[in-house]
Amino acid sequence: MLAARLRLSSLWISQTARVLADWSLRMAAFSALVASGASNGWHLTTALFIAPFIVLAPLNGVLSNGLPRRYVLAGAASFSLLAVIVCIWLKTPWHICLAIVAVGSAAYSAARYAMLPAAAIDSRIPLPRVSGWIEMAAAAAIVLGALLGIETPATSIPLLLLGLNALCLITAGPASFPSDVIRPEPPMRGIADFFRDCGRVFDDEETRSSLLALSAFQAIVTAGSGVLLTLLFGGEESPNALFRPMLLLGIGAAAGCGVASLQGHPRRCLGLVPLGTTGLLIALGWAGLAGGTDSVPCLLLGFMGGLVNVPLRATYLAAVPADARGNATSIMNTTIYVLTTAVAIVPLTFATGGVAVDPAVQLAVLILVSAIGAALAWYVLYAQTLEVIVEVGLIPLYRIRAFGPGAGRLPLRGPLLLVSNHAAYLDPFWIAKVVPRQVRPMMTSLFYDLPVVRWLSRHVARAIRVPTGTFRREAPELQEAIAALRNGECIVIFPEGILRRTEEVPLRQFGRGVWQILEALPDTAVCMCWIEGGWGSYFSYKDGPPGKNKRFDRVRQIDLAFSEPRPLDRAILADHHTTRAWLHRAVLECRGYLGLPVLESQEEQTRPCEETAAEPQPGG
Repeated sequence: MLAARLRLSSLWISQTARVLADWSLRMAAFSALVASGASNGWHLTTALFIAPFIVLAPLNGVLSNGLPRRYVLAGAASFSLLAVIVCIWLKTPWHICLAIVAVGSAAYSAARYAMLPAAAIDSRIPLPRVSGWIEMAAAAAIVLGALLGIETPATSIPLLLLGLNALCLITAGPASFPSDVIRPEPPMRGIADFFRDCGRVFDDEETRSSLLALSAFQAIVTAGSGVLLTLLFGGEESPNALFRPMLLLGIGAAAGCGVASLQGHPRRCLGLVPLGTTGLLIALGWAGLAGGTDSVPCLLLGFMGGLVNVPLRATYLAAVPADARGNATSIMNTTIYVLTTAVAIVPLTFATGGVAVDPAVQLAVLILVSAIGAALAWYVLYAQTLEVIVEVGLIPLYRIRAFGPGAGRLPLRGPLLLVSNHAAYLDPFWIAKVVPRQVRPMMTSLFYDLPVVRWLSRHVARAIRVPTGTFRREAPELQEAIAALRNGECIVIFPEGILRRTEEVPLRQFGRGVWQILEALPDTAVCMCWIEGGWGSYFSYKDGPPGKNKRFDRVRQIDLAFSEPRPLDRAILADHHTTRAWLHRAVLECRGYLGLPVLESQEEQTRPCEETAAEPQPGG
């Protein structure tokens, strides 16, 4: 794990040097064009840089998908370094050098993004956090690179570019991750499969949605930045006029990415998107009210851009097929640049046609589009946002940690049944905090039907309600759990069927419901969990009912131990007695991952084994 983190650090340095070199060159090219009297120098340098990302997308994808990505990084960095050397030697104009270097940068970008999921797996750092660190460095490097490109004397620019490109190459070499998946293919087959992978990306709802949302948001931020620049400086196109709003945008973006990286949960990070889109709307509205007299909206716009960019990009990278990551990241870059270019071309087209587009009108259109986007984000992702708010509210109350072979290695997709002890009402919340996907707890009506909890259970946690009772002929909740598992979801079940009541019996005998679920779906991966610290909390029955005779929790340590998820042997599932006893013992053995003694099963202290198939099994 330490070696993987060192390799991730090397990748971080390499990509930071890449962005620094590219933006130093962009600003040097822009400054040279402005000095020569060229008009639309900014648009020209931007077009020259992004063209290879769009035009060479299949080639970028094939290289990154079929070759070891470390070699792609090193090869692309070598190409860019060689291009700089040749251009310096031939005294080629900087904007021509930029067009050539951009070819290497496009291939480098696709490979760098494609490595991040494997880097997260090998370093055991959540992908949203890895993505946040990468994007934060990139945003800061844009600002610093622009500053270097503007302030560095013309005679020193060649040395600066040589040094940054060399640093990018040197640190690209060690960036290799064993979990990375490549798909070696002949060139023509690779090109054909690039377009096939385009279909795979857009056929999957999660990848399609995250990609389109990311691209649309990037386009709005870019267009908004251009409008704010026009309002602030009247469209003046000079390096000095551009630098201040770029500085504010870059600082804001770096800060937004840093804040987003604090939320490492692969699903819950999407809860930042509605907050970010709302902030974007506020930034644009602020700019409209200020009428171009205040540059603070630039800072806010950049911050919200970073806050939304990280979760959407991480979600996309996590959702794409492992064998198509190289093609998928090339598709990502292309889609972002195509949509951003399309948004930027609209007012430019009117302007070149002789129709002046008032920046205030552009801003009004962007505000309307942002309002629609914010409303859509809240409609789709309100549950994740509420989870983020609840999680923040739990920070001063609990310190939650995960241990065991299953910690950090639970599957992000596919059916998963999580079997746990049940000592406090908040057990489902603590599990949801550390399990890297949405969990659906089976919850008894005693807790499910509480005020406020009912709404949260139904609309946020999507809990499965288990009616309270000792005997029922029907158990529809079990069929609902089976259907959810068939749909690839994660179900949390507390087979004791009741909260822990006494000190002497830490784990009661399991009911038949868990066996009925596994009998219907014997190939389901099962993960056992032990929660330590819940007993004695404010929401437990120790020394009285929950909320009685206990101080409210504050900075309470909650430790969860997870076994390795795997299907149970068919012999264990032969009958319900064997299954229940085996699971009971397996949950107790998870205590060992916490350094606690593994307790012996005490059948005489558990409830009698008269539960029927209809008895409510899950706890609440």
